[in-house]
Amino acid sequence: MTDSTAMARSASRLAVVVPMLLSLAMAGPAAAQEHEQRDEHQTAHAWHTNHFGGMVGVSMREGQSAALTLGLEYTRQLSRHWGLTGYVELVSSQLERDVIVTVGAVYYPTRRLGLILAVGGEQADVSVVHQGVPTTETELALVVRTGAAYGFAITPEASLGPTVLVDFVGDTVTYVAGLAFVVGF
Repeated sequence: MTDSTAMARSASRLAVVVPMLLSLAMAGPAAAQEHEQRDEHQTAHAWHTNHFGGMVGVSMREGQSAALTLGLEYTRQLSRHWGLTGYVELVSSQLERDVIVTVGAVYYPTRRLGLILAVGGEQADVSVVHQGVPTTETELALVVRTGAAYGFAITPEASLGPTVLVDFVGDTVTYVAGLAFVVGF
């Protein structure tokens, strides 16, 4: 499959996913959200509107060795069940992957479990040989990310738990597994 075919396929996925995420994220009136937030904050284990955290993990592609992955994440919870999220990750060059940036939606079926769907970009420094001379080129690619994260409460404001992500870049699938520490405020 050519690069242009892979990019066209990724763009068509994006054209379907982004409007769906936006419509789902905005699905409840603001008054109901405020009422729900007020009710939640009156309980002993209230959820927080903002979440910021870090992750340490590994990224794996079929046929390649695992690579260290370090990430930062931010989530703005819009209601009890929906939030908007962003990820920035640095991955060792073993996978020819350097920086991944994604934004998307999180659905919380339970208080501690988040299901993630996001889109973004990947910047990779790739080693290539031109006319017998090794060189490095920077490639950019569209990323579609799905995954799940669970937070075990360690304090009323902080949680620690596993994160499992699957990144689709053209015809390549990358699995990311890590441990995230998240603070709510």
